[in-house]
Order: sequence, then C-alpha cells, then structure tokens
Amino acid sequence: MKLVVFEDDGLGGFGPLVSMKHLGQLNRGTKTLLDGLRESIADATDLTLWGRDYLADACGEALGEVFNERAEGLTTFVNARAKPGRLLLELTSRRTPFAAMAGNQLVVARVTGVGLRPGLMARRDSAEVGKRAERLQAPADSLFNGFWELVQTNGLAIAEQARHMKDQLSLPNTVEVRGPRSNLRVHGRADVEFYTTFDTRLGPIIVEEGAYVESFSRVMGPCFIGPGTKVHSAMIGGGTSIFDGCRIGGQVENSIIMSQTNKSHNGYVGDSYVGEWVNLGAGSTFSNLKNTYGNIKLDLVGKRIDSGMLKLGSAVGDMSKVSIGTQVYCGKFLGTGCHIAGFTKRNVPSFTYSDGFGKMVELLIESVLDTQRRVMERRGKTLTRTGEALIRHAFKNTSVERQTFRVSKGRLE
Repeated sequence: MKLVVFEDDGLGGFGPLVSMKHLGQLNRGTKTLLDGLRESIADATDLTLWGRDYLADACGEALGEVFNERAEGLTTFVNARAKPGRLLLELTSRRTPFAAMAGNQLVVARVTGVGLRPGLMARRDSAEVGKRAERLQAPADSLFNGFWELVQTNGLAIAEQARHMKDQLSLPNTVEVRGPRSNLRVHGRADVEFYTTFDTRLGPIIVEEGAYVESFSRVMGPCFIGPGTKVHSAMIGGGTSIFDGCRIGGQVENSIIMSQTNKSHNGYVGDSYVGEWVNLGAGSTFSNLKNTYGNIKLDLVGKRIDSGMLKLGSAVGDMSKVSIGTQVYCGKFLGTGCHIAGFTKRNVPSFTYSDGFGKMVELLIESVLDTQRRVMERRGKTLTRTGEALIRHAFKNTSVERQTFRVSKGRLE
C-alpha cells in the first residue's frame, strides 16, 4: 500500500534544523524519523514524501524517494511529526478507512488520496482528510511539537531501537564495562582503544562500523555512536546520539548530533540538537540549566514557548560555525550557516555573523558556498549542484528572518 509521509504547518518548533531538510530526515535514537515511521506502519511499502516544494531535488538526491507525487488510490498518510511506535502500528492495522486526529491536527489516516494536493499540509487540509473516513481521536501528545521533544525522548528511542540490533563484540580486558555486557553492542569493524569505560547500567550503548573510541573515553548509556565517528577521549553522557562521520571531544550529554559535525575539543554540549556539517570550536559551551532551576523558555516565531523542560540547550542549524570560547545561553536557535562568537543570549538568524555583543552582519552567499566546499573537501566529499541550489534557496528563504533581527548588510571588518 502507498505510504505518504507529509509535513504540516507545525514545523516552527524545529527552527533551522529543517530549513534544508524534510522533517523526516531528522534523527532520533539510532535512525531518522522517517525510518522510525516506516517501521511503525502496517502494510506500507510504496513511500512518497510530501512537503515544501523546494526540497524535492535534495530529498531525491539524499534519499532516492519520490517527492510530492499525487496519491490516487487507498493510501496511508502519516504526519512526519507523528511519534513512532505501537499506536501507529495498531491504527494502521485497521481494515477500514480512518483518520486519527490530535485536536485539529492529522496524525495518521488511511483514505483515498484522490483530490488531495501534494505539498505542505495545512490544518484545513487535515480537516478535509478527517471528513473522508471514520474520525478517531488520538492522544494529545501523538505529535512532536519541537526539537526539545526529540531531545527529551532520545534516550528512550535508543533503548527501544537497540533491542533489534546484533550481539556485542568481545572486548579486551582493558576496556571496562560497568553494567550488563548484554547492553553493549560494538560492531566488529569498530575500534575501541584500551582504558575506555562503557557504563551500561542505565541503558544500551551501540558503537557502529568504523567508529573509533580513543583511550580514556567514558561512554554512558543509552548512547549511539554512528559509523565512522571518532570519539577523542571524551565524556559522553546518556541519551546521546552521534551520527555518521563526526569528531567528538570534551563533554556531550543527552544530545543529538547529526552527520559530519566537528566538536573535537574541550567544551560542553548538553540537551541540544546539532545539525550536519557544524563546527564547534574549542571551549564552546552550551548552557542547559537556568540559575533559577525554572523551565527553559524559547522565543519561537514571535511567541514565548515554555518547553516544560528543566534542562534544554540549543538547536543548531546545518553548516553553522561556533568560534572558540563561545558561550550559548539555554534554549536558543542558531540558524543555518550562521557564525557566532562571544556570548549568545538570543536567537541568531540564518546566514548571519554574530559577535555576541549585539553586532549582526549578513554573510555573503558566495562566501558561505566557498566555505562549505572547503569543509566537504576535507572529508573527501563534493558539494553538488543540487546542494548548492538548496543553500541558495535557504539563503533567500531566510531573508525576512534577518530583516526581523535587523541584521546589517556589508562585509565583515
């Protein structure tokens, strides 16, 4: 049966993390949201993504999936913000058409797709789908509202997904395992140096193919270390997922770090979500706790949102660069391709240099592209024409954001 994973108009809580990605491409636990949804849908094999039109070529190149193609027959529609798991599996095992709503937001439906328009699904479109079949009421918390909920549930996702992974590799005696060895899974082509400690008492640890963990690292579960990632004598706390090709040093806990990101040196990242191709300079620190021990609040699309979390760091967009010694306050959004330094006390718009003392200057798009080419060349990769077009679109698409922040134009001095 055809499966459509659609974006809706609730993307604001993910900020810059989705400026160059379909929401389904974000990671949680050991995999993408998209993969988690596919595993939670019964009888769905023919996948199509619906979302913002400008993502079509990039999604095709990265995922090889069909994008914004019409759905004519009986189709399963699932919101990209839907939480994977038993509820989706039970709902999609139903034999009759249905539409499950959380309030006025569509979670999942199995209806005939004739007449539905591909693309971003607004709430009025959700209401239309809800009229086509038996309407069911899903729990209010069936959808992720923002990046903070991905961070908050990441450890649980690792623990759940680890149940389906292969057994662990035999480790040398000089590697200490505190807790059940059955909770440790190290790929046969991973390299773990002597005097590493894995603490599995609170959850599983997965170390994937080609990962390299240097001596004197301490890794606490639940934790996922992706293929080709290097851990440089670091302290990795529980609830952390580090995906492909990263370089990690210092201290990281309860955070999601997407592919090809560098944090090679000392510094702290806690309860944060960091995008792809990000560089965090030596000594950069992300605060995740207020002095008052109150809930972290976020400035989101002109609103002040209470995250409901005592601990919450920042969301960092793809390609951002954080200078050495930078201090970032709790709950901030650092935009796509931005460069920041100093003390960051408020959100930074995309493609902006912020000195941390109030000065913000728009970056030159050609400079952004040149930098990204150099960064990718260091990893043996090339910026494709599709990738360049996506960056240019994101730059144009975020111009209003920079105007709102009164970002200056001109060259940096």
